[in-house]
Amino acid sequence: MNDVNRSPVIVNLRDVQARAIEDQVELKFYNQRAGSLNQRIPPTMRTWGSVTLEGIPAFPFGLAEVFINPHKYRYKSIFINVPAGQPGLIDEAFFVDPDQVRPTFRDFTEIQTNQRWIELWRLLQNSGIANVAAWNGLSDRQKAGLFNLYAKMQREVVDGDRPVLSFVERITEFRPARVFAMVQNALHDLVRGYVTGFHPVPGALHDFGEGWRLVDSFKTHDPAGNLQLTFAQNAAGEWKADIDIDDHQGIEHAADVLKHKITGKDTHPYDIHQILTYFQGLDPGYQLV
Repeated sequence: MNDVNRSPVIVNLRDVQARAIEDQVELKFYNQRAGSLNQRIPPTMRTWGSVTLEGIPAFPFGLAEVFINPHKYRYKSIFINVPAGQPGLIDEAFFVDPDQVRPTFRDFTEIQTNQRWIELWRLLQNSGIANVAAWNGLSDRQKAGLFNLYAKMQREVVDGDRPVLSFVERITEFRPARVFAMVQNALHDLVRGYVTGFHPVPGALHDFGEGWRLVDSFKTHDPAGNLQLTFAQNAAGEWKADIDIDDHQGIEHAADVLKHKITGKDTHPYDIHQILTYFQGLDPGYQLV
């Protein structure tokens, strides 16, 4: 069908910081009116900012499903209806593919000395991570999860303007998507009473182990990237919290907005990094390259 209308399509592919991605990308156009009009743009390495694709079928044959497959970013598909006589537009944001990137973290000396990390350094020392050998003993995913939580707990406040982080005494278990931590007794009641900041959610699936009684759970009102605090108490009256970012509802929201498939019992900390950056403008303090 060589006599159909055709128009250029301008392609802007962005990362979560609104920068044009530099990557090898393949695009496939599956025309919804005629299979003979399907097109494939082979994998091409370039900076994908205002890239013009020529000769794409346009109205009334302009409706196509476009499969966009970068190398370092998560694959996605969209629908486009290319108009006749003017350019069509693909303008999309992408999460990194966790399997194709690696994190670069702050030097441990900077964590010890830079004012930005003073509360993180306090928490690390109290949690037995007081030297570079212990720090290097944490996996990349554990470190990423910790930085994510540090950024989020610094932003969320209770008791006037006191950050949630300041109530956390020490971490007893580091996991990629969450930490278990001993917290000050006041935190539970402050969170429970701060209805404009937190709301109650089910916490039955959170297991604190022997000697701990699950009490309740709360999370912030963010549609994605919300902080969840699940509390347990022991016979001595001490409080422990299971602290994580987002639950499946929030992750599904992010996946729907970005048209990415994000699955797994615990969300990958690199996905959380991208969610915090994209939806909340938070800088977790490390890079994914």
